[in-house]
Amino acid sequence: MQLHDLSNFLSGKFSLDPPHYSLDDDVICHTYHFQSDVSYPFAEEALSSCHSSEAYLDSGEKENQQFRFAVFSPADKKSYSDAIILLHGLNERIWTKYLPWAYQLALQTQKPVIMFPIAYHINRSPQTWSAPRLMNLLSAYRKTALPEVHNSSFANVALSMRIDSYPKLFLLSGIQTYFDLIKLVTGIKAGDFNLFEKGATIHFFAYSIGALLTETLLISNPLQLFSDSRAFFFCGGSTFDKINGSSRAIMDSQAFTHLKNSMLNHTAIPEKEIYLPKPLEHLLLDGWKAFLVMTGSKKYVSQRNIAFKHLVNRIKAIGLVGDDVVPGYAIRETLWKNNCFDVDILDFPFKYSHETPFPLNQQNQNDAVTQSFQKVFIQASLFLFSHPNVTSS
Repeated sequence: MQLHDLSNFLSGKFSLDPPHYSLDDDVICHTYHFQSDVSYPFAEEALSSCHSSEAYLDSGEKENQQFRFAVFSPADKKSYSDAIILLHGLNERIWTKYLPWAYQLALQTQKPVIMFPIAYHINRSPQTWSAPRLMNLLSAYRKTALPEVHNSSFANVALSMRIDSYPKLFLLSGIQTYFDLIKLVTGIKAGDFNLFEKGATIHFFAYSIGALLTETLLISNPLQLFSDSRAFFFCGGSTFDKINGSSRAIMDSQAFTHLKNSMLNHTAIPEKEIYLPKPLEHLLLDGWKAFLVMTGSKKYVSQRNIAFKHLVNRIKAIGLVGDDVVPGYAIRETLWKNNCFDVDILDFPFKYSHETPFPLNQQNQNDAVTQSFQKVFIQASLFLFSHPNVTSS
């Protein structure tokens, strides 16, 4: 099936409401409720600049704290000793792009794939952040207030205004997701989900900023949850300083410049700005140190090299020549140059971007797009879980 057709089919079937249902004869979708135990104040005075006289930007706190997540699993088994967590990119508002990714991984590895949303993304964010009329009003307001801003759009204005007003939200939402994943994986290993066997091993397929989160988890290894985990990175894996997040699909130039300056100069652990469950508070310091290692600051080079030595053979990455957000060369410099991780840099024979690596609107390129998609996901499947039905041909 062409990727275009698979995407349309899955989009028509996918829902987070039913607890389980068949996508087709091969793959079942399960959904689960999740409540985050992490919270932090919103500094309303800082976020007040996210409002214009015509439009108001919802805080999104309610949606972020309680939500549902989906798991795609093969149809012929009832419990699994392994699973893949699929982590998405920055400023995503819907799961559509990732449905074929999760489906293909579940089908080829014969293991369940957990689509878990990062804090304040996808179904952890209010629908108003994707409303074109409202977001266009805010974008117009922002362009008027900041004539020098570039790449402002209705798609990125919600994130741009929040990050520009309060860049620590990037850190705090990352910390929240870090602890949410600890809670999820702890529950899986404890046997709280009948889909997974007790002690199940967790692996990752991480795209874009999801790779940075995964690296933080693998390096810090909270509660020894990820001692045996492997991770496949697609368009991600570089240090933060090599990322260019100024994009009409991610955030505008003003927001990203503010964010980057803040992140590269912020070394104080934000422990007083976030509420964590007391039994887990001690994990924050190790997670914070792991994040600092991945910022790209020169003073953490030796720590990063030491950390990576413990992860040899557990990470593989594919970057793209035409990726302007997380360039392929940046991924290679971070993971391969001194540490011998397996890194491939590909260039597809069609027009693509970081945000849309497999474009579905180029009818004359459907075959090439599908073949490139299959090439990436066969490599991912082989690395994460070898299976007799997965071949490199």
